[in-house]
Amino acid sequence: MKPIKMMMASCLVLLAGLSGMAQTGRLNMGINYSFGLPSGNLANAIPENSPRGWNGNIHYGITENIYAGLGLGYQDFYYKNPRQLYKTSDGSDVSAVLTHSIQVMPILAQGRYVFTPQSAVQPYVGLGVGGSLIRYRRFLGEFGESDTKFSFTARPEAGINIPIGKSRETGINIGAAYHYIPFKHDGVEGLSNFGINAGIRFALRK
Repeated sequence: MKPIKMMMASCLVLLAGLSGMAQTGRLNMGINYSFGLPSGNLANAIPENSPRGWNGNIHYGITENIYAGLGLGYQDFYYKNPRQLYKTSDGSDVSAVLTHSIQVMPILAQGRYVFTPQSAVQPYVGLGVGGSLIRYRRFLGEFGESDTKFSFTARPEAGINIPIGKSRETGINIGAAYHYIPFKHDGVEGLSNFGINAGIRFALRK
């Protein structure tokens, strides 16, 4: 439970700071659907893509081009291997279905640079650094094990914002990101993955 409490406390502190800054600058929120693509060692354990994800962020405009804030997310990776023979710890063989279920919940301090903030299409790049709460579960037939850990996470991203409406305070966001997550448990080393995101962005205060 300690990693969960740390994650919640960090969220409250960062959100309180951003709310205070909203009195003097522009604050906006983004909410996105996320499609996850495992890479590296994660793809060996879970070769299927994950359509079960979302992410959101709150960003404060330091200048017209530069934003800083907080990002949260969730991605669920799941794969059930075909039945086959596995070697147990006592040396015997067992015919079973091996299943991996991994949920990743990042909380990141983020920075973003928007190249052309006044144009109809606004390309951007960004970087998020923080940690992820990870729930790992592995089942061999009816026998299972689980673990919960908090791991360092880095998230470079790139995408475009497309403002809509006369006020241009609401827009469509399309982007891609890479999540670097060092992790080691039960033969799974690393949970790095790519994410494709699409959603909306709107102003909270201007």
